[in-house]
Formats: sequence, C-alpha cells, structure tokens
Amino acid sequence: MLKKREKAAGNVTIKHVAKYAGVSLGTVSRVLNDAANIDPALRLRVEQVIKELGYKPNPVAQTLRSRQSRVIGVVLPDIQNPLTAAAVTGLEPVLQRAGYTLFLANTHSDREREREILDQFQRRQVDGVIAMVANDDDAETRDQLQNLAVPLVLLEREMDVDVDRVLTNQFEGTYRATRYLLGLGHRRICLITVPAITYSGRERIRGFSTAFTDLGLESTQDLIHSEGREHPYGRDAAYSSLTTRAAASAIICSGGHLAGVIEAVRLLNLQIPRDLSIVTLGDTELAALIEPPVTAIQYDWMATGRCAADLLVMQLSEGRQGERRRIVVPHEFLIRGSCAPFPNGAGSAT
Repeated sequence: MLKKREKAAGNVTIKHVAKYAGVSLGTVSRVLNDAANIDPALRLRVEQVIKELGYKPNPVAQTLRSRQSRVIGVVLPDIQNPLTAAAVTGLEPVLQRAGYTLFLANTHSDREREREILDQFQRRQVDGVIAMVANDDDAETRDQLQNLAVPLVLLEREMDVDVDRVLTNQFEGTYRATRYLLGLGHRRICLITVPAITYSGRERIRGFSTAFTDLGLESTQDLIHSEGREHPYGRDAAYSSLTTRAAASAIICSGGHLAGVIEAVRLLNLQIPRDLSIVTLGDTELAALIEPPVTAIQYDWMATGRCAADLLVMQLSEGRQGERRRIVVPHEFLIRGSCAPFPNGAGSAT
C-alpha cells in the first residue's frame, strides 16, 4: 500500500487506485461514474481500494470530462428576507435529490454584483441557474439572461426572455387585501412595497390601484411607497404616512417591511387595530407571533422554490422542449386580529 505520508499529503491519484486494484484507468473511471455493465466483483474490488486509499476524485477534472459540474447557481437579491429564504428551503432538497449541489449568491440588489455573479457561474460551468434578479425591467439584465449558455428559471420575476418562470399572484393578493380594508371603511390606505422595477412591486401597485377603481374610489397614490427594500425604509415610510396631515388609517406592507412598520407604530405609541389596521403581503413568523397577529396574504414560498427547482431539473434531464412554462403559485388570505373597521367609516367587507 501507499506510504502513510503520501496518503496524508493527499497524493492518492486514480493511477494508484488502478494499480492496487489491478485494473485499467478506464475501469476505475467507469466505476467512479457509476457506468453500467461492470462486473459486480470488479466494481466491489475497485470500491474497496478507493476506500482503503482514501481516494477523493477531483471535481474539476470530473467536470472537464463529463461536461457537467452537478452544481446549480441560485441568485437572490436579499437572502435575509424571510420569504426568499423560504424559497431556498423549498428548492434545495429538490436539487439535492436530483444529485445537484446549490451555490447561493446574494446580490444585495446590486446590478453590477449580479452581473459579475452570473458571469462567474457561467465561467465555472454550473449546470443551471435559478435567478431572482434585482431589476426585471432592465434591458441589460434581460440580454445577459437571454444569452446564458445554461438552463435558467426565473423566480418571482417577469421578463421578455425565453425561459421558464415561477411567480406568486401578487396582483390578486394585494387586490384582496385592499378590498378588505376598503370594506372596513378605510380610505386612507398606505401601501409599502418593493420597487416597481420588479414584478412584485408592479403587480402590488396595480392590484392596490385597481381595488379602488373597481369601487369608484380615488386611490391614495400619495401613500404608495415603493423605493426601498430594507427594514429602515419600511419604518420611515410608515412613520411618514402616519404623521402626515391626512394620515393613513391602514397599511398594507411587504413581509420584509413589516418589522419596520411595527417599529414606527411603537415610536408613535399607536395601538393595533384601534389606531391602525395592518395587512402584510407575505406571511412571516413575525406576523404570526406579535400581538395581535397580523392579517396576511400567505404565499407558499417553499412551494415556489420547489416548483422552480422541478422546472430546472426537468430542463436538465429532458432538454428545452416546447413552450416556456409560466407557473403562478396560489395564495391564501389569513384574517387575524390586526384589522378593525374605520371608526368613522361605514362599509361592508367585499
């Protein structure tokens, strides 16, 4: 057998395996790649030598030979967001069962960083990409995605590119939340959402405005805040809407903005739902655990992640066939204790 110092130094190669198993390099390679039509006794002998020598195949060399890295790149704008984190929780086991390792990249919603990450994924020859880009209304981003040389699935983004995509129904969810508050008599309703350069932001604003229009009301455009994604933005937007001359009596906010909204409520010593009604777009642990629990439009983000991973695995196993698939994941409306009728308003829930 090899000297101990050679094994410790990691000097075991496929040639050593072939030598001590008494087989060719090709046979060892076929065993490593789980090829068919290998004599069971021969396979066992090679596997025993591999175990005894502690041989570890070189993944880079395997990639060059097989043209497959068995790696999937996942691009997200904010991995701290509990909803996108849930999507990763959903997609990872699907990829793992299919034999793929996940490389997760956080762009911090920075387009330049996003561009570099996608370029790196391509250079490192990942087998596929799942992407939630920072801006799905950007021509440069569209062109880069269209020119990727690997299968791609868009997550919660709608773009003019020939790829599969998985979406949540943000329009319908926001529409239902707005109609609910209007039915409780609220008219000064604030919407705090992610920027309109994304599918989610655009669809939420559209659902919010349509709910007013369908009831013959003028929407509160002055109370729409859609310029930021982080906790402080949610706090500042809520504080501004609650201290203006014609203050909001209700807030609809993204799940990622909810903590900021609650902070503003406490700074102003307001009580929910006596002084303010709140609905969150996207259910989170915070929404369910604070007192009172917050009414929520619940999107199954784990299912969204699973669906995106399934689509990508199908592409990798079957190739690009037929029309691109566009899947919209349904939602639920969870009515909790954070909403109450407007004191001076008369309305019935619609």
